[in-house]
Amino acid sequence: MPTPPLPARAFSLRLRWPVRLRAATLILLLGLLSLGLAFAEASAQTAAPPPAQTTAPPPAPPAPATATPAPPSAAASAADGMMMLMLSEGRDRMAGFRGKLARRLRATPAIPSAIVATLKTQSPTGRPDYFLQVIALTFALMAAGHGVQHLVYQRPVARRLLPSPAEPRPGGSILAARFPRLVAHVLLTLVGMLFATLIAFGLATALVPEPTPMTEKTVILAGAGYLLVWAIALFWRLVMPPGASADAGVAPAVRRLRRDLTASGAVGVALMIGTIWLEALGMPYDPHAVLVALFGLLTVLATVGALYANRQTVERAFLAGRPAATVAPLERLTLRLWFPAVLVYFAYALATLVNRLILGWPTELPLLLGAYAVAAAILAVYATVTYATEWLFHHRRTLWRPLEEGREGAPDGDGQLPDTPRPAAIDSYEALARRVAGILAAAAGVAVTLSVWNVPRMHGDAADKLISIMTVCLIGYVAYHGVRIWIDRRIAEEGPTPGAIPGDEGSGHGSASRLATLLPLVRNFILLSIVGAILLSVLMDLGVNIAPLFAGAGVAGIAIGFGAQTLIRDIFSGAFFLIDDAFRKGEYIEIGAIRGTVEKISVRSMQLRHHRGPLHTVPFGEIHQLTNYSRDWVIMKLPLRITYDTDVEKVRKHIKQLGQMLLDDPDLGPKFLQPLKSQGVIQMEDSAMILRVKFMTRPGDQWEIRKRVYQELNALFRREGIRFANREVTVRFAGEATATSATGDPVTMQIGEEERTLAAGAVLHALGEDMPDAKPAAGRRLKS
Repeated sequence: MPTPPLPARAFSLRLRWPVRLRAATLILLLGLLSLGLAFAEASAQTAAPPPAQTTAPPPAPPAPATATPAPPSAAASAADGMMMLMLSEGRDRMAGFRGKLARRLRATPAIPSAIVATLKTQSPTGRPDYFLQVIALTFALMAAGHGVQHLVYQRPVARRLLPSPAEPRPGGSILAARFPRLVAHVLLTLVGMLFATLIAFGLATALVPEPTPMTEKTVILAGAGYLLVWAIALFWRLVMPPGASADAGVAPAVRRLRRDLTASGAVGVALMIGTIWLEALGMPYDPHAVLVALFGLLTVLATVGALYANRQTVERAFLAGRPAATVAPLERLTLRLWFPAVLVYFAYALATLVNRLILGWPTELPLLLGAYAVAAAILAVYATVTYATEWLFHHRRTLWRPLEEGREGAPDGDGQLPDTPRPAAIDSYEALARRVAGILAAAAGVAVTLSVWNVPRMHGDAADKLISIMTVCLIGYVAYHGVRIWIDRRIAEEGPTPGAIPGDEGSGHGSASRLATLLPLVRNFILLSIVGAILLSVLMDLGVNIAPLFAGAGVAGIAIGFGAQTLIRDIFSGAFFLIDDAFRKGEYIEIGAIRGTVEKISVRSMQLRHHRGPLHTVPFGEIHQLTNYSRDWVIMKLPLRITYDTDVEKVRKHIKQLGQMLLDDPDLGPKFLQPLKSQGVIQMEDSAMILRVKFMTRPGDQWEIRKRVYQELNALFRREGIRFANREVTVRFAGEATATSATGDPVTMQIGEEERTLAAGAVLHALGEDMPDAKPAAGRRLKS
């Protein structure tokens, strides 16, 4: 194994990649500045300096002549004069803008010579490389301070004070679980930055005893640039910490994204600090403005290029392993628009910067710092609200479950887990709080953007009205979803029990309670009231007089009352039906010739689902009589046709024994309210005795019990030799009794197939049945 060199053995400090990246970036910047200065100095010595160009300011526009008040008859002429004045002012402003732009562009070739001249003028030694030596010394001192704090403070102190990584609670957020560690990391790193800065300042004081003012500015700006690059590396390390992604395939891409963004941020800081430093040294405005614009363009290209190259990684990190179909609609919209929004932001920021530079106005916060301020505001607000939500709701984790408890992750009808992911929905107060966190984060980003770039600069009443409208909308949004979640949960608690099978007649176990029937109507009324209150509040903040709206609503209500009497009758009839508790959702009712299960109740009508599938809509005003088959109890009576030679008493005893056996059944027994019993013979027909049995049960259970009773009766009658009676019809043909032979004996009439078919059709018609396609007397005993 080769022996390491002496410096490595004497100082075994292994710097991490952010430190190496910062050092490489700063060294590269120094190299570029050195080459630029050498090239500029050589060009200045070989070529004659360009003559000073004195650009006279553009002549002031002539003062408009004082217009005399126009008489009322000359209103059109006054309007034309005002329009011409506005056009003249616009033309003068465009001319001034073009002149300033041309002057800035003419100063572009003089940028190298202007930099060299500025450095020579401000340098105590008269050489431009003096400041490069100062910058290099500052970087070396800051790196030394960084290394000392890493050995003395970060390793032995900060790492021990840093909380250990916490795992998210079941159903909780990873961001909320790591929030305390992130905050502690930021605070401890800021202390480390302060410690490194003090060490570097002490070393600089010892090495530079009497610095000039320009030297002090250079040292301060170089140290600030080093700290900003350090802060950017910390920012992206906190946003995308190592090991945050559970997917091993995403981790390398996240590391590459973090490095690219840190590198682009370092380049942007170096360019920004360079322009501020040259301005502090006194560089002429025209070449400095062009240089700032060019450096801003390079910063935008570096940042946007890093994001574009890693845009898929950003989206995968945003999803955090979740399927795209399960995220909320706002999150899906964010995934689609985040990169166009970044492009729009940087384009507007660069356009605003260039416009201010051309017009000579003071610039706002530097472009890169503005972007990081917006991103930091969004992330800080979202992380804080998410952590507060987690802290408030972790004791009530059941609120995070969906409304349909037990269905998420439960097997389907085939006993397998469903593969289709469920879309995210606001179905709990915690989900609402997280959605509000996203809204507040977006609002914070917009507010910081407006504050940084003054888009638009709002003062006084306009800002107050905007803040008031946003507050009202946010409160209304929270109130709307809060009321909806509470009522939906009460409906789920009071609603029908699972297990209702479509197609069963008179099913009563799936019926909702009275509260669950009324709550949907109450929910709709409250939500409409909240929306109306929000609209009225917004109109009032906008200065709209809402008194005429109330008056118009009253007149419209009277007109609707007179013109829609049927509608009013339906509404009032439905209200009284619901007050009387005549029906509930899920109950099986009959209205005239319509039967079905109550499936939906609105303000003016209800919908009934027939057990065969059709859906009937019945206005409340058309209901004159309503029969409810799903209340309290129901008696089922079953007629049985038996032959005349059957022992009725024997049948009664066997039915009584059968009823006791069914009561002892563990599945059917609890469903009986009264056991199966015989009512005796209730009717005598030509070919059978009609014996009836009955039982009492809860609504909805009679159909299952009826199937079992018929099955057991059939088995009982077969076992005991009791025969069911078939229907018999005797058909006599006309002239059958009078036909005799010559000797006086009766003559047997030969009945053909056609006569038999006609006779069978007449019998079936009398019985109310259709003619079968096969043999006409199939299934019937036909005597002729």
